[in-house]
This record gives sequence, C-alpha cells and structure tokens, in this order.
Amino acid sequence: MSFGQSNYQDVVYLKNGSIIRGVIIEQVPNKSIKIETADRSVFVYQMDEIEKLTKEPIQGKSGGSFSNSGLQSGYKGIVELGYQIGTGDYGMDRLKLNIINGYQLNPYFSLGLGTGLRYYFDAEAALIPIFADFRANFMDNNVSPYLSLGVGYSFDATNSFEGVGFLLNPTIGVSFKVSEKSAMNVGLGYEMQRMKFFYYDWYSIDEFTENSGAISINVGISF
Repeated sequence: MSFGQSNYQDVVYLKNGSIIRGVIIEQVPNKSIKIETADRSVFVYQMDEIEKLTKEPIQGKSGGSFSNSGLQSGYKGIVELGYQIGTGDYGMDRLKLNIINGYQLNPYFSLGLGTGLRYYFDAEAALIPIFADFRANFMDNNVSPYLSLGVGYSFDATNSFEGVGFLLNPTIGVSFKVSEKSAMNVGLGYEMQRMKFFYYDWYSIDEFTENSGAISINVGISF
C-alpha cells in the first residue's frame, strides 16, 4: 500500500498525546506496530504506548498539505535570527542568533538548551548566551500560536568571556508547520540582559548594574 493509492491513512494515537499518521507496514498482535509516515520516516511503538488505532481520510490530499497533527515527539533543533531594538535608558540595539538543541515532548511542548550570539552595535561587543528554552504550541494544527521562554546567563566574547549577567527572553509568535517534524517560526519578544555600565566624570569612574532591554523581532526554523 502506498500513500498515493488511497484516500485513507492509518492513525496512531499515543498515550503521551502524540498523533502519528501514515501506513502501518508491520503489526505484531498484542505487541507492537511499525508505521511509515508521508516523509518515509519509520516508527515502532509498543502496544502499551498506544491509546487507539484508526483509519482516517487523508486531509488536504489534493492540495498537498500536511495533516493537522502537531509536531512529532523526538529531537528538536531550532535556529533563530533576529534584530533587537533597545528600549529604556539602558537599552541598546543588537543582532540576535539562537541555536537550540532540544526535545519535542508531545505536539504542544518542547524543552531545550541553547547558545548563540548577541552583537551590540553601540558597545561593539559580542555576548555569548547559554540558556534553557521552553516552548509551547497552543494548537495541534499546521498553524499555531506559540510561546517561548529563554532563561540563562551571558558571557562577553570580546573580553575574555567574562561573565556579564542574567538573561531573560519571553517571545510570542506563530508557528507554521512544514512537515511532521519541522516548522517556520515568526516571533515578537522582549529580551532583558543584566549587565554592568560605567559613568565617567572628571574625578572618578562609577560602576553600576542595570537591565538592558530590547524589543526582539525574529524568524527561525525548527527541525
């Protein structure tokens, strides 16, 4: 049986909330099933992992769209690029790059560990953040609003990787699914970077710590 020969597909509903659509190519009664998805990935599940098995019409087959199931569980990589516009008395414009390695827990939630780059134009400084990344998709559809939260600490690559300070980066946006495991993301967020500032006068140099805030506009891909 092939995907082009039928208007129906096998659908596996897992107890962890994931939904897998494709063709069951092997089944061991009361033990396990093997299913091949439209992108030719093959997955094996034990029967005690499965909530139910069904056959359903292939949604949007004539238009070539993907099914409504959300992203499948497993490894999740994310690359994001963005521009950040400084706000407040201590905000500075900067470029943003995030590279995140994580795990898709189910169609809605993922966790990851990330690094990247922030280049501050005014200070001519490059900071390297290390952060934890949490993401939530609000809908199990091809297009879904999402929320992400990055929490970590940054280091100054232009000053012997000296510690800079706490980093917080909440983002809201829209995710556009392009396959069972990949999506395009467009987001708008706010980044708060704790860092040192210096005030010079004729007689002394004062050092103080403040939050450098910025509105963050970014696009990315998860895979």
